[in-house]
Amino acid sequence: MALDFNLVNEIIDKADIVQVISAFIPVIKKGKNYMAKCPFHDDSNPSLCISPEKKIFKCFVCGTSGSCITFVQKYTHCSFFEALKKVADIIGFHDERLNETKHYQKKEDPIKTSILKCLRDLTTFYQYSLNTEEGSLGLKYFEDRHLDSSIRSKYQLGYSINDGNKTIEFLKSKGHSIKTIEDTGISFISNGEYFDKNKGRVIFPIADSDGYVVGFSARKIKQSDEAKYINSPETYVFHKSNILYNFHIAKDKAKTAGKIYLLEGFMDVFALGKIGVDNAVALMGTALSKEHVDMLRMLNVEIVLCLDGDLPGQTAALKNSKILESAGLKVSIVDNCGSNKDPDEIINSDGENALKIYIEKTLNRVDFALKYFMQTNPLKTAEQKKKLLTEFVPIMANITDQLDYDNYLRKLSNITGYDIDSIRNYMVEAKRKISDANNFVNASNFDFHPEKKLLRRLGFAERELLYQMLHNKSAIEFYEKNVDGFYDDIYRQIANYLIEYCQHENNFSVADLITLIETSDCKDKDKIINEISNLELEDNHVKRCDTELLNNLLESINTEKNKVFEKDLLDNSIKGKDPLEQARIVAEFNRKKNKNFNK
Repeated sequence: MALDFNLVNEIIDKADIVQVISAFIPVIKKGKNYMAKCPFHDDSNPSLCISPEKKIFKCFVCGTSGSCITFVQKYTHCSFFEALKKVADIIGFHDERLNETKHYQKKEDPIKTSILKCLRDLTTFYQYSLNTEEGSLGLKYFEDRHLDSSIRSKYQLGYSINDGNKTIEFLKSKGHSIKTIEDTGISFISNGEYFDKNKGRVIFPIADSDGYVVGFSARKIKQSDEAKYINSPETYVFHKSNILYNFHIAKDKAKTAGKIYLLEGFMDVFALGKIGVDNAVALMGTALSKEHVDMLRMLNVEIVLCLDGDLPGQTAALKNSKILESAGLKVSIVDNCGSNKDPDEIINSDGENALKIYIEKTLNRVDFALKYFMQTNPLKTAEQKKKLLTEFVPIMANITDQLDYDNYLRKLSNITGYDIDSIRNYMVEAKRKISDANNFVNASNFDFHPEKKLLRRLGFAERELLYQMLHNKSAIEFYEKNVDGFYDDIYRQIANYLIEYCQHENNFSVADLITLIETSDCKDKDKIINEISNLELEDNHVKRCDTELLNNLLESINTEKNKVFEKDLLDNSIKGKDPLEQARIVAEFNRKKNKNFNK
């Protein structure tokens, strides 16, 4: 049974979005709207705008936006229907349809389900194999690494028997097809038979954010020329870019602790787990991706980077801290510069208390960067000192507090021997040069890419018409009759949703439209909802929608579209030609264009 949109729309219409959001975070009134510190990024100044009139919210920093249901769904990490029920509870809305949960279950993906079941059975088999006679080799490895039965059980550690064919036969006996077994990424074929590529290795299962095992890391325990680790390849269910080891356990613990530790590998996660710190995840050798950042942002906690103390580890810490701070997250870094021990080695050699002290000693990104650059750039010559100042220009540019800025100027002065005013002047001049260079590039882009000006003019006209369509059914009808689709892809998708929505609904509501998009399978839904929210909260649009306005917008759209299409045709015609031929084609193009214009 499909989701009952009448029920959803009824709840949204009755809901006071301010009441709903203020049930989770503090809000303050500002004019006709309300403001709050955004819980979806590290927000020091209120940047979340809540419009009771439009029944939408929008963060002007991280872009998160939508209806009251969107807010609850993202804040509590629940399904759409669960968020709908929470909103109903907050506003005191009761309806029997809210109890029919069986009708609102998310449609099951049969391929994903079969693979996950196979991986679950495989994980159980690996755990069982660890306790066999052959598995004693794996058991000894874990015990030598101080991983006792509670750790092994908690993280589902196991062992893959040497006879890899028996693993495959076990999975087949559980009803899994060869196709499904292949889809898990663990099998290979030899002489017509299938084998487990993890055979003879200890197993570290890797779970997704919901706790389902989606892959494995298998480590060799015997001396051989084979790779130390075999990791699952990318599969239908396993994508490295959106996996952080132990995230399914750490996410709730992090909210309680107010921070999450970002580590190198699973042995470091185990080490922190031994001292009761379960709010820890590991990258496992992968680069920090946009998906990782999004996962961490949703926790709304401080990120504590604890990577290796050697130069590569510190370089990665500096790079990752920049990525995280640029995404609006609060970041600190464990002060382990030059350390030759990781958390696993510290707890095994120095004890639990030493590890507790180790992870609590942190630096902010600026102090860490200062220490890092001093380590990698010995200050013996004037050139080396100048290089340090140059490295610090972009870092200092991000410091907004004047006292903090002066404090770091003082530190740089003590380190380099230059006086504070000289360093301040150097920073100002360096920032000016960067700004001039950026302005030159931007100006050059418009000089050499005139299509950007065309697209900007076309975008203005399309955006104004789209705004009118959000507020006037007559504008939607005008678009259907006269406009052959918007040039901008997101605008075009919004227009299509508006047409679909108005075919079924007489009473127009932007919040209800957003709900329609939220529950769709559209891959661009976040961009679309963000754009609708932007349009709704803008004050620079024409408030009177009449035939004259619509016709003027149509004329602008058609004129600018023709210019863009002409530019596209010209670009295609000169592609691959030598410079003289390109010049001849452009001259002929302009001659014909001027001739047609003067007719």
